[in-house]
Amino acid sequence: QTMIVRRMRPEEFDATMTAVGYYADEAGRSVPGFAEDYDENSARETVRLFASNYEYCWFNAYDNTRCVGFIAGHLTPCPWNKNIVNSHISFIYLLESHRTLDNFRELMNQYLDWARTAGVREVTTGDIGINAERTRKLYEHFEFKQDLFMSRELTNG
Repeated sequence: QTMIVRRMRPEEFDATMTAVGYYADEAGRSVPGFAEDYDENSARETVRLFASNYEYCWFNAYDNTRCVGFIAGHLTPCPWNKNIVNSHISFIYLLESHRTLDNFRELMNQYLDWARTAGVREVTTGDIGINAERTRKLYEHFEFKQDLFMSRELTNG
């Protein structure tokens, strides 16, 4: 499949939210508590934030005019040197029908081009756990090295 990766246009917001819904459905099947926590209005605000602010980016993958995936991230200033800017990939997703290394490469290349334009020195990423092992292998394929990223859930009560 020939895929095009580019910034979302305002009129494509609803189609983008459909793809985000597929992402949320998949996460809901594999991440305990995700389905209960997912709030579509919050997700809409996240997409708006990432698509419309300089320090964020949101790129969609299109098969003809259909949104089939996305990559999104943000700039993160280095805490010990304000002149160094890094970035973090928050989301990478393709519909199962479009999950090929070539298609993921298209998403990654678009993101890395954006990061280079912003003067980024290092790109980090994480995964909410939809399939952490599959995602780790994907990032390793794109020459990411594993660092320590851990999480701990806090309960209020």
